[in-house]
Amino acid sequence: MDSALIYAASDSLKFKVKWQSARPESEWIYFGAQDEVNIPLALKTINEYFADGPLNIAFGRKDSIQVNKAEIQKAIQAALGKISFFVWDKDFKRVIEFNHIGVFRIGIILA
Repeated sequence: MDSALIYAASDSLKFKVKWQSARPESEWIYFGAQDEVNIPLALKTINEYFADGPLNIAFGRKDSIQVNKAEIQKAIQAALGKISFFVWDKDFKRVIEFNHIGVFRIGIILA
């Protein structure tokens, strides 16, 4: 899928997401920022939440990509805790939003 299409789909669908609460006080989960990023926590969450298959990563209009689940660490490691981005399943129904301040949240689009 083309980078601009991944970004456009993500940008329009993010407003339809039902975010799941991780704790009673917040839907956000802290994973660390800058040099304190807990990469195993981010990868564990991705591997548990998404089924096998391609994942769409929406960084920006020109640098969004589709990767196999096995390649996700290489694709997001440099961005974790530094920039905000979304990881979507192949059907753009399940999503994890990673924020540049070191938090993420999990959501789904209900039909």
